[in-house]
Amino acid sequence: MQPVIQNARLGLVCAVVAQVLWGCFPIYVNALRTIAPFDFVAHRAAWSFLLLVNLVLISKWSPNIGLPERQEIRLGLSSRTTIMLYAAAAILIASNWIAFVWSVMNDHAIDASLGYYICPLIVVLLGVVFLRERLSKLRWIAVAFATVGVGYTTFAEGTLLWVSLAIAGSFGFYGLIKKRAPLSALAGLTFETGVLFLPAIAYLVWRACTSGVNFGDYPFWVYILIVGSGAATILPLAFYATAVKHLPLSTVGFLQYIGPTIQFFIGVFFLNEAMDQVRLTGFVFVWIGVVIFVVPPRKTATRVG
Repeated sequence: MQPVIQNARLGLVCAVVAQVLWGCFPIYVNALRTIAPFDFVAHRAAWSFLLLVNLVLISKWSPNIGLPERQEIRLGLSSRTTIMLYAAAAILIASNWIAFVWSVMNDHAIDASLGYYICPLIVVLLGVVFLRERLSKLRWIAVAFATVGVGYTTFAEGTLLWVSLAIAGSFGFYGLIKKRAPLSALAGLTFETGVLFLPAIAYLVWRACTSGVNFGDYPFWVYILIVGSGAATILPLAFYATAVKHLPLSTVGFLQYIGPTIQFFIGVFFLNEAMDQVRLTGFVFVWIGVVIFVVPPRKTATRVG
């Protein structure tokens, strides 16, 4: 029993850290609004892969510290199923990046936030449908509260755009794939960003040749942020990939409300976005659902013991 408890605690910590980092990421993206969204996503994919390649090289000299090892990479490349699995994950995460960055850089952060509030509902349903995970009656009530909150905000303001569905759907299915992925967190991320690396480089070269975009024209601080986008991308994804290995997908799904909640406060107090009565009411319903889900009844805890 003890190893399971330790793994559950590890998964919980990783899930929370990932959501905090993602919740703060709009500040990072907002600082790079002068860059075209697709350019930023391409740089993000390229620098993420280069960072992971260096981690693979470091693992040769520092084994058993959680870095992706060359042997694991070779094992993954020898399996067609593994390659197809991580190729699908790469497409999904790239779609999520594009939708999110586009929304923030084009003043649709509200739609992005709505998408991330819908996402945990999709993750919970995917866990129930595909992985046969079970939810208690109390947690179904929590799902109901969250659904009412999202639905009320959506239909009252009519903000359910393609970007919201793209963000929710892409990341929900990404979590499902990562749950079944055979490799370690960072090894899997190496595969995913490796799939995106050549298309990203080709796109950046094409942009430089056809639109006059020159990477050297950026101010120095922008250059630092672009290069740093690799680390800013890998860290939360690595934490998230570790979390789905040790927690039920339904639990990971509800913990995903931490990220958009942080985005909510950043939008209101840092980016000075408007918060009307309708949107606030929807958020309150969602928060009630989160509290119900996170705090289990005492009887459940007693039976487990």
